[in-house]
Amino acid sequence: MDFTGQRDEKQKQFIKINNEKNVDIFLVKSKQPFINKIVANIINIFMWSYMIIILYFFISAFLNYNNEFIGLLKISFKMTNQDIRMFILLTFNCFFIFCTILLSWKFYNKNKYGQLNRRLEPKQTIKEDMLALNLMDEETYDLLFKEKVIIFEKNPLKELERAK
Repeated sequence: MDFTGQRDEKQKQFIKINNEKNVDIFLVKSKQPFINKIVANIINIFMWSYMIIILYFFISAFLNYNNEFIGLLKISFKMTNQDIRMFILLTFNCFFIFCTILLSWKFYNKNKYGQLNRRLEPKQTIKEDMLALNLMDEETYDLLFKEKVIIFEKNPLKELERAK
């Protein structure tokens, strides 16, 4: 997975690592095997193609457009443009009914119970609270707040003892 953002060259941010050349900032970079990338891209292309065909199927029925490809698809499903339009209308009606029911339920609860403010926002966690958990030492905690980029060779958190 490479999450580098959709930035052009002017917006890219660079950092220097160990006085080496400039490196683009990555939020997540995993070492994925090449075959996994190929399989993921093939599945991605297949799903996009499927979505485009389905959209074409519904839009052609809505616009009353028929050609050989979409006609064959409609014949195989034993559907006409009118059947597809009725299905779309039924779907929108169900969506509207569910939205209306949920909105009315929201307003009913608001009128019945009013503005309940039982929940309090959590207090801000301070350094002592985090260190009291005994999951990491103080030097690692300070390092997390000082540095922009940190690369750990092993997980800095201590393992929790399992309940026996």
